[in-house]
Amino acid sequence: MTYQVPASQASINQNRFEFTLPGSKKKYSIPQLRFLKPSLMRELDSSANKIDRVYMLLEHYHPNLIDEFDGLDQVEAFYTAWAAASGITVGESSDSSE
Repeated sequence: MTYQVPASQASINQNRFEFTLPGSKKKYSIPQLRFLKPSLMRELDSSANKIDRVYMLLEHYHPNLIDEFDGLDQVEAFYTAWAAASGITVGESSDSSE
């Protein structure tokens, strides 16, 4: 009997983190942690800092969108909100959350 890999649930709204940028009504979304593409997860290892993680996430799903951020405080806030939506607690790496 051949095992059938189940379809990804990354596109289901409840499995995505939705956000807007200051001064814009356009909505963007990225998958929560457990629904990221495996190839991207390999790049988001626990040694990457928050800035690198946000850059990789946004560059993968929304190329050049990181250029719309004006400061590191925005990057930090974005990462914190995405991590909370993904169920990552403070002090927990992405590797230990799965």
